Amino acid sequence: MALSDFLSNGQIPAGSAVKSTTSQTVLPDWYTNYAMDILSGQQQIASNPLATYQGPRVAGFTPTQVQGQNATVNAAGAYQPGLTAATQATSSAMTAPGALTVAQPFLNGASGTSVSNINQYMNPYTDAVVKRIGELGARNLNENIMPNIEGRYIAAGQLGMGNHMGATTPSGMMTDTARAIRDTQEATLAQQAQALQSGYSEAAGLANTDLNRQANLASTAGGLATQQQTGALNAAGQMAGLAGQAQTLGLQGAGALGSVGQQQQTLDQQNLDVAYQDFLKQQGYPQEQINNMVATMKGALPGVPTSTQEEGIVPNAVPTTSTASNIGAGLTGLAGVLAAIGKL
Repeated sequence: MALSDFLSNGQIPAGSAVKSTTSQTVLPDWYTNYAMDILSGQQQIASNPLATYQGPRVAGFTPTQVQGQNATVNAAGAYQPGLTAATQATSSAMTAPGALTVAQPFLNGASGTSVSNINQYMNPYTDAVVKRIGELGARNLNENIMPNIEGRYIAAGQLGMGNHMGATTPSGMMTDTARAIRDTQEATLAQQAQALQSGYSEAAGLANTDLNRQANLASTAGGLATQQQTGALNAAGQMAGLAGQAQTLGLQGAGALGSVGQQQQTLDQQNLDVAYQDFLKQQGYPQEQINNMVATMKGALPGVPTSTQEEGIVPNAVPTTSTASNIGAGLTGLAGVLAAIGKL
């Protein structure tokens, strides 16, 4: 039954004749074969499994970056030894005996008087001198003064021979003898006192000099202790500063290494990106060619020659579909197929 038979309930209207009403657009074989090749190629692409990229896509750290990272770790703690040494030096300086403590023994020594320990400074020779003065005085009395007195009285006939300071000794001689002994003693004592006074004065001077020396030593010891403590604190400060400098310079060097390593990594990443983009282009190349072929078919479609075949019963009152309309409908259908292919 023809498609238009529903208009007459399946009956041939009066005045109608048998005529082909079934029409189809016939395209050239070369065009149809071209379309089939495209469909075959599209089907082959669709049946391929998903290709995965086997190469690396993210550049790892370069050896220079690793070196910079290690240098950063080392530099981060580079200050610690210097700081520890500076802390210990500061603690030692703060706990070291102060100037007063160091000077105190000398201050104690200088706090006495020159006479408090004068016996320590008395010259032992002084005792020998005093003793010798006494001995010489006694010898002079016995050997010089007394014989001289006795000789005068003997010469005057007042003292008999053989008698020496006996009972017959004149009173005048007794007086002269006593006076001579007294004078000798006074002279001896005066010389001994002068020797003792000279020794005492010398000892007092030595003691006073020693006290002054102790005071000077106290000042010197205190000053040296202060200088030593100040020097230790200054050295501790320098060590702490050097520790900070070591860390700063170490981090700067590590940063320079990191910067160079970053440049190397950036170049490596660019190379990986280029390789990956090439892979994507290679994978998309067959589909790109299919799309180009479809676009070519679409562009050539208006100029492709077609023919139409018709068969069936058509009433005279029913207008037939023109050949141009049939060709247009066929081209429209083919365009729909090609559009569907293009979306694959």
